[in-house]
Amino acid sequence: MRHHIAAAAVAALAALAAPPAALAQNTVKVGAIGPLSGPAAASGIAMRKAWEFVAADVNAQGGLMVDGKMKKIEMLFEDSQSRPEVGVSAAQKLLTRDNVDVLVGELFHSHVTLAIMELAPAFPKIFFTGQPVSQEIARKIASDKKKYGNYWKFSFNSDAYADTTFQTIEWLIKDGKVKAPNKTFGFVTEETDYAKSNIEFMRKLFEPAGWKMTGQELVPIGHGDFYPQISKLRAAPPDVLISIFTSPNAGAALVKQMKEQGVKPFHFAIFYPTLREFLAAAGPAAENLVYSPLLFDPDNNAKHKELSDRMQTFLGSAPSGDHAFGYCNAAVLFDAIKRAGAADVKKLGAALAATDFPCTLGRWVFDPATQSPRVGPDYFAVPAAQVQNGTWRAIWPASVATSEYKPQ
Repeated sequence: MRHHIAAAAVAALAALAAPPAALAQNTVKVGAIGPLSGPAAASGIAMRKAWEFVAADVNAQGGLMVDGKMKKIEMLFEDSQSRPEVGVSAAQKLLTRDNVDVLVGELFHSHVTLAIMELAPAFPKIFFTGQPVSQEIARKIASDKKKYGNYWKFSFNSDAYADTTFQTIEWLIKDGKVKAPNKTFGFVTEETDYAKSNIEFMRKLFEPAGWKMTGQELVPIGHGDFYPQISKLRAAPPDVLISIFTSPNAGAALVKQMKEQGVKPFHFAIFYPTLREFLAAAGPAAENLVYSPLLFDPDNNAKHKELSDRMQTFLGSAPSGDHAFGYCNAAVLFDAIKRAGAADVKKLGAALAATDFPCTLGRWVFDPATQSPRVGPDYFAVPAAQVQNGTWRAIWPASVATSEYKPQ
């Protein structure tokens, strides 16, 4: 990272010495970095298409009034390959060579975002994120506003995932639907800041309530051989297993190998069951898996169905939760630029701070301390759901549930 930070400083000086091309441009340049190849490419590509959809819609209406003139949105995308060093290099290119007005870094990964964050002090521009959840991003923003005050986190934090996981499991046990006689839990997750942050906040809820962690197994992104981890689960089975992956293929490999080996703790998954690619790869092994979040439910929500129909025409296929999240991600930023009438860091930052934007998935209002969205009944929920008959059904909380829990 020291090498990349030093390179960023040199690049920043070069950018400051260059002619102010951005002042003369007739577009608002938005640069975005995401995993367009590699194990998380399905989500990265979906986010890219969602941003393109919203940008095309805004441009069809004439664009945005910026600096006193109507300007079209110009989207520029770079591939992080799910690797921090690649993401940093991509950010340097977008910020210096392409001279983007706003950087979305990153669209998907927390660990890539945390690396890109170190560029923020060198560039007086707004940095925005997509799906990254890690609480560490919000911590860094809150801990040093002088250094990271131009960074805005679009997605909820790890504590929201932890709260949903803990409350859902406690509810199922209280209702007698799940048994946990030993009150033990364990983790099998990818080795990323995203997963580690989730583990940290889940432990903060489970352990004070009398639960004991039996262990945690961390594997690389896209890992596919879980037989060593399953052997450990068989030797010391926890009452509850929590798995966290961004790669659909890793999640599919885990549930299929668990079924093959007959390992059957109560299984709560984070993120990967939201992906159609996971359902296709896992097949029957995914049935009745409980997971979070189900933010996009067009089968049971009329507003979600309306967005799905509109996006399907553009995409040529049914949108996923990634597409829907990307839609709100872009809509919130473009709305802030419109209200600011500018893309400069001071005016756009003030507009983001004043955001109160009702999007299809919820209502976005940023906490001023962490510059992250508020979560709760007045904003948006992070529900738990279950794979039932090959599709998704919300089961918790009762206010959004569309189905009863089915035993795993």
